[in-house]
Amino acid sequence: MNFVQKHKWLWLILILQVAIHLPYMNRVAMGNHVWRQVNTLAVAKNYYEKDMNILYPRIDKNYGTNGVTGPQFTSYDYSVALIYKVFGFSETAHRWFSLLLSLCAIAGTIAIIRLYLPRGGAPYWGGLALIGIPEFYYYSIAAVPDLLALAAMVWGWWWFYRFLNTQKLKYAWISGLFLALAGATKLMFLVPGFIFLGEIIRRNAWNYLRIGGYAIVGTLAIGASLAWYAWAKHLTDMNGINEFVHAIRFKESVLDILTVLGKNLAIDTVETWVGYPLIIPVFGGIYFLLKHRRQDWRVGLSLLSAVLYYVFMQHQLEHHGYYIVLFVPFIALSAAYFVQVMQGRSKASPEKFFGMSKWHIFILLAPIWSLLRMSHNFNLDKPGMPVAFAQSESRERMQQLSKSQDLWIVGPDQSGCVYFYYLGAKGFPWYNLGDKPTEFSRFKAMGAKGIVTDSEKEALDYCTNQHIGVEVLHRHQNWVWLRFI
Repeated sequence: MNFVQKHKWLWLILILQVAIHLPYMNRVAMGNHVWRQVNTLAVAKNYYEKDMNILYPRIDKNYGTNGVTGPQFTSYDYSVALIYKVFGFSETAHRWFSLLLSLCAIAGTIAIIRLYLPRGGAPYWGGLALIGIPEFYYYSIAAVPDLLALAAMVWGWWWFYRFLNTQKLKYAWISGLFLALAGATKLMFLVPGFIFLGEIIRRNAWNYLRIGGYAIVGTLAIGASLAWYAWAKHLTDMNGINEFVHAIRFKESVLDILTVLGKNLAIDTVETWVGYPLIIPVFGGIYFLLKHRRQDWRVGLSLLSAVLYYVFMQHQLEHHGYYIVLFVPFIALSAAYFVQVMQGRSKASPEKFFGMSKWHIFILLAPIWSLLRMSHNFNLDKPGMPVAFAQSESRERMQQLSKSQDLWIVGPDQSGCVYFYYLGAKGFPWYNLGDKPTEFSRFKAMGAKGIVTDSEKEALDYCTNQHIGVEVLHRHQNWVWLRFI
């Protein structure tokens, strides 16, 4: 039996993953959290255009400096920049790179599920459930570093078990390197450490060779992550550009905490974190795990990690769905366990539909729900940003006009990055119409040469207030480029 035949169900799942994303592969970054995607792409583009030294990431909102600041480890951003170097710049290249990463994450998740459920087809049902999770579906072709961190995490997880089972240190090194990449890219992707501890306790695996392997994995994963975040702080302090938050933030009151918790449970969980079709398989799987394996350290520590993650990340989870990507392998594993339990129970039951029980139907419906629920994010008429940015001719024209000056005040844009990126501009942020007019004077003194805006009247009022002379340099649709005189 050749490799393709042996893993035919894996290949079918991967083909399905590609098929349900193909209609949107030609879209620029758009939709929900477009600002986060654009932040990543701006770093990639600056590598490509300015300097390919991975140690010095730059953004467009540079305040008249070189734009260097300290994000998470730019593994995703730098990889996209390398693609630009090889194939040339493309506004959609990131979609193909992300799709490839999602395929690696799917294959890794199925391999992990097989570690725990080695018999039958449950791992493949878990893989199918994975591509049916709406947040995973959407971010599978989005420019977010979480996807690379996820792929690295699941394969680091798998190689750790390879080390645990064989006691060969080379596998500990491989696991540690994957987890180092995951943790430096996004620190929370070191969460498998909870499962590792549970497995070690369960097996009582404390011989000297294994302890040495644990030390290798831990030193690589934690050491690399902490080293990068220390460097990121230095980079942030270099120019004082605090674009990327490396701090834990909490809600300010018990009422706020309960309000967000209610929203997360009643809306986010059922619609996008898990999705309606997977509610019964996933929570049924958790129920069976607690019922059948309540004494299993792996289950207890996994649930503890989920609770701790939610407590510390609730502020982000209020609006940022990509923070749930970390737990999609756990969601898929729960669904797979549910399927395995129900398959065992249904052997005595004749109720089948084309050889499948009704529980399989839920999982088959999940990818369809994801497609229906998340497809609005790729609507060119409502792209979650000015429509002109999604139109190639307008976008290219505006970027050409922005080249007439090197430093602009750009806005009003609450994100401080979307307008910069799609206008091809660099300089100073005008966040809101309510910003103080004195900001224009301050930015002009710091080197701003003019303003790019789709709010001409307000920009002129600000300039009049500060006695700043301007002239119209260019116009395109409802956009204007004003030069200081």
